[in-house]
Amino acid sequence: MGFFSYKRFTGRATFEEADRMYEDIQHRFEEHKQYFENRAARLSSEIETQVKSINASKRLIKTELFPAFSEKMRRLKDIPVSEEYLEESFSGVTLKVDSIKSKSELYLIDFKKNLFKSNALAIITLGFYTRKRAKETLERVREEAKRLEEEMARMDSELTRLKQIKEALELMAQYFLSLIEIYRMLLNRLDNSVHFLMIRCISLAHELVRDQMSIKLLPKSQQAEIMAMVSISKILKTMVDKNIVISGNSEFVSRDLEEVKNDMRKQSKIIMDAA
Repeated sequence: MGFFSYKRFTGRATFEEADRMYEDIQHRFEEHKQYFENRAARLSSEIETQVKSINASKRLIKTELFPAFSEKMRRLKDIPVSEEYLEESFSGVTLKVDSIKSKSELYLIDFKKNLFKSNALAIITLGFYTRKRAKETLERVREEAKRLEEEMARMDSELTRLKQIKEALELMAQYFLSLIEIYRMLLNRLDNSVHFLMIRCISLAHELVRDQMSIKLLPKSQQAEIMAMVSISKILKTMVDKNIVISGNSEFVSRDLEEVKNDMRKQSKIIMDAA
């Protein structure tokens, strides 16, 4: 009996096929898992940076810009401004990656580890027992390889999800920063309008008279700017009060995130057009 025939007789050939398959999937899975963990950590860090930027913008708008607007408008019209706003948070990767099963969990026979014992069993049982065990081992390894292929696909999907989240939040963070600059510019214009009315009032009555602090006494262009400022403030308040990241487990729902992004894009265009 040739060596190859003997390996077929004992089931060793089938075992070696299972062992090669195991070594291959173990190498690819561990390499993929390491890539996933590194990439996911980097994306999560970048997402956290954008979340902090958005929170800083919300904080600035609600605690500095809105009160400044309210203070300037106080002489014209009382506009109550709440200093409460919804902060964002992100807890990181939600996917839990499983590990590859060990050989001891999968192998029902091991010609590499227990060659003498395996050969003895083959001789005693005329190869029926060892061939059966080798075949079952191969099936187990195949099932594990299939499971790990699915696990790697899940990792890829999670990385895609995190990348989409990062890109969407980068866009939203940039929207906030752009709108803050526009709002500051409009605040300066509002300040000029208020000073215009104060100087006009003092020059006519030598004192501040509330009735003379009406926006109706401003030029039409300045009246339009103030009305736009009021509208923009309402839109900004809606944007600031909107939760972009779902609280609690901080998971994103792609559809909701896309809706928020599109809504912010529309609101930003309205503000920019008004400015």
